[in-house]
Amino acid sequence: LKAVMASDFAIPRFRHLEKLLLVHGHWCYSRLASMVLYFFYKNAMFVALLFWYQFYCGFSGSSMVDQWYLIFFNLLFSSLPQLITGVLDKDVPAEVLIAVPQLYKSGQNMEEYQPHMFWMNMIDAMYQSLVCFFIPYFTYYDSEVDIFSWGTPITTIALFTIILHLAIETKTWTFLHWSSCIFSILLFFIVALVYNASCPVCYPPSNPYWTMERLMGDPMFYFTCIISPVVALLPRFLYRTLQGTLFPTQLQLGRQLSKLSPEIRTQLLTKLNVKETIRQTQPFADSFSPSLGSNASDCYKPFNQSTPLPTSPPTGESLFQQRTKAEDTTDQTVAASPQGAALYGENKLSSSASSLERSMGFHEVRHGTSEMESLPVGATFPWSSAINQADFSLLK
Repeated sequence: LKAVMASDFAIPRFRHLEKLLLVHGHWCYSRLASMVLYFFYKNAMFVALLFWYQFYCGFSGSSMVDQWYLIFFNLLFSSLPQLITGVLDKDVPAEVLIAVPQLYKSGQNMEEYQPHMFWMNMIDAMYQSLVCFFIPYFTYYDSEVDIFSWGTPITTIALFTIILHLAIETKTWTFLHWSSCIFSILLFFIVALVYNASCPVCYPPSNPYWTMERLMGDPMFYFTCIISPVVALLPRFLYRTLQGTLFPTQLQLGRQLSKLSPEIRTQLLTKLNVKETIRQTQPFADSFSPSLGSNASDCYKPFNQSTPLPTSPPTGESLFQQRTKAEDTTDQTVAASPQGAALYGENKLSSSASSLERSMGFHEVRHGTSEMESLPVGATFPWSSAINQADFSLLK
């Protein structure tokens, strides 16, 4: 009990280990990889907006975004959708991960978090920040709007872009995902409307009083908030679409399996397992020469019947001791089982034999067939003549 309470994970049965690794382990890695990349992207994209503004304010450190928006952007406006996605997102359903355990290799091969993915996200963040900054800049160029009337659309566009970016990267959509995105957008507008309506003397001479109310009456504000996220997210959307269509990964193919009917999915999984088994067993089967099978089949014949077997062990010597002595004096012993044939010699089987070969009943042959044929038949196959030798054929 103390060991269970002190451990990070406790498994009551070993049969639960399969689902813990193949399903929850894969989901955990996928969520962590996606959220780490998204956190870097989101913060780099929003901070870059302030960086571009420094070229127009003489690098004074001032901001065109209201201070309360800067505080609440990561704290309230954009935190809930990424929290829901990081906890509930499932890139591949559980039944597919169990049926196709090869998908677990994506985590072992670090397919979802690599250095080039990080730098691609940084480049994408820089591009999106340029779009979100300069489209409102040229929209309100040579106008008489104050700094907050220009910075508030930039904040709104940045929020839309960041949430839609997360929507592109989300694999599983539930009611909570939709609700979190809609709630974040509504929360931003509610806070902006209440804050701008209740602060008539804040930050003179330019203050945010009635800023959002005026913007929501301007058609150009809506046009800017629609066209800017579309232009900013178009490269990522096209990349995801083309990559998933032309060069899909194993995880994307597994995700498509869950959308098929149960009958078709069962057929495809059966074919996949058969092809995987053939692919793994073919190189091993090719390593056996045809003569080995014929020689082994010829060996499954009773040895010389004229050689009687000892009916009882000598006094003071058990059958186990007698068998041990026989193994010590014999150079090689070929043993057969219903699953296959194995050739044992003075050197035991190598520990590097693959688990697939062991499960099929085949092991590495240490000596050639010429050495086996040189041994007496009775010494090579010390079987009782009462055993039905046909039950030990290679075919069976």
